[in-house]
Amino acid sequence: MEARNQKARAMAQDFLLNETQYRLGFLEAEQSNPKTRSLGQTFLADPAKGVEMILSVDRDLVDVYAGILRGEAFARFCKLVADTLGRGNRIFLSGCGATGRLCIRLEASWERAVAEKHLSHLSGRVLSVMTGGDYAIIRSLESFEDYSALGGEQVRRLGIRKGDLLIGVTATAETTSILGTAMETLRCGGNVMMVVCTDPVSVTPRLERARLVFSHPNTDYIYIPCGGMAVTGSTRMQSSTVEQAVIAAALESVLVTYAQEQVRPEDFIQGMAALVDALGKPETVQKMADYLLLEKQLYDRGGYVTYFAHEYQLDIITDTTERSPTFSTPAFRPKGMEDQPMSWAFVKNPMLTTPAAWENCFCRNMRCLSWEREVYEKLGLRPDEIDKIPPIDNDALCGFQIGMEPMPERELEESLAVWVGMEAEVPAAFREAAKGYARQEVLVFPQVLESLVPSALHIWRHLAVKLIMNIISTGTMACMGRVQGNYMVYLNISNKKLIDRSIRIISDLCSISYEKACLALFDTVLWMEETGQTGYPAQKTMERLRQQL
Repeated sequence: MEARNQKARAMAQDFLLNETQYRLGFLEAEQSNPKTRSLGQTFLADPAKGVEMILSVDRDLVDVYAGILRGEAFARFCKLVADTLGRGNRIFLSGCGATGRLCIRLEASWERAVAEKHLSHLSGRVLSVMTGGDYAIIRSLESFEDYSALGGEQVRRLGIRKGDLLIGVTATAETTSILGTAMETLRCGGNVMMVVCTDPVSVTPRLERARLVFSHPNTDYIYIPCGGMAVTGSTRMQSSTVEQAVIAAALESVLVTYAQEQVRPEDFIQGMAALVDALGKPETVQKMADYLLLEKQLYDRGGYVTYFAHEYQLDIITDTTERSPTFSTPAFRPKGMEDQPMSWAFVKNPMLTTPAAWENCFCRNMRCLSWEREVYEKLGLRPDEIDKIPPIDNDALCGFQIGMEPMPERELEESLAVWVGMEAEVPAAFREAAKGYARQEVLVFPQVLESLVPSALHIWRHLAVKLIMNIISTGTMACMGRVQGNYMVYLNISNKKLIDRSIRIISDLCSISYEKACLALFDTVLWMEETGQTGYPAQKTMERLRQQL
């Protein structure tokens, strides 16, 4: 035990002294939202009240969104987009994790819109740059975000050049890989617009990587003061919603001018208000509450859910992928890896094969990474990190069979097939594909769709699905006890940001100092290794601390 204690102290001391750039408790997006301090308890007592509690935080976004779209920074943003496209340059949307997935969503929406409006010359002019490539849409590559050089290499290989615009999307204004894409853009003479939910003024004095980007004369930014997330630190929720809405408004405002049309900021503000109002109607709240209880009960019995979708498959994949790093549920399992645990939820398209389904999601060919080990070594990744990188090329992505191919391993005694959409019509292909499942459900929201404001990018219908799935997944996990207060306590410490967040959760919920929480966390990690314990370090640490009282 003494040897373990000494090693734990050394690990804690190393983190406290040498990783100050990842002590992020001061960031707005990492703060606990006072409206949801009792979120876990509320869902356990009354799921409908829990749904309303999350929606109360989403409702706060309407005024925030209005303030941004009426401001000077947004006007500069629209002009920058228009000028970039007008001179024949390209726009790159750079994100990591949740923001990377929203960038992929926006690129797909852009491609569909230019096709619908017969503006083929604008196709391929807006590109998403997801840290880790398209593979990361379905399997998080957490350590990748710690390397600025990796982000720079990605945009370099996409051919970014002078005059191009990079839109960096990061709730915390500090994500290392995204700042790397920005630095490479600035190096080659491009422009950068950062879209952030933390005031850069609070970040740049503390974090050198952020200062280098935000102080550059070719960098501008939009700061969206959306406050803490409904679940602390879960930027897949409110920040990624409002960031997506802001960028979509800028892209669509410029896009429609090429079709001799016009859309005003007030139209988008009305769209956001209509979206939240539609989701907040009592019948919609109750529908979400009833469904998430159904899913919770299925998981309690050891069952699995398989969502089916077509138009909204990408939106559902995004939420379902993010459940694994957020709540530590099993990640999506590719074909041929049956030794891995099966994901509790999966997403399929009953009408297309897997390669076609992926291209339907992206509205383009897949852009995965197929780099040699030497590239990662050159970029500075540690050997142990490189060893853990799975194949992440196009073939590897197609190993996740999101198409019509049968998956008998999911058709168990406790299995649920669910069609998810906004329209009332359910395709016959779903009925056929769902025959092997023990239970079939239809989760559609035509009453929400009827209330939404039209959009060339169809942004409101996609955000509606995003918010619905965010609420369902969060509520399900809260009803299973994986949320305490408004903290997600079942999380892995797969990167430095998550180590810091775990320490802060332990510190707050156990009422001890950050330093003591840090030591307790690393001691638990070593204890779990010694004893073969499974579970989640933050949760296990809190259990051990409470046993000592």
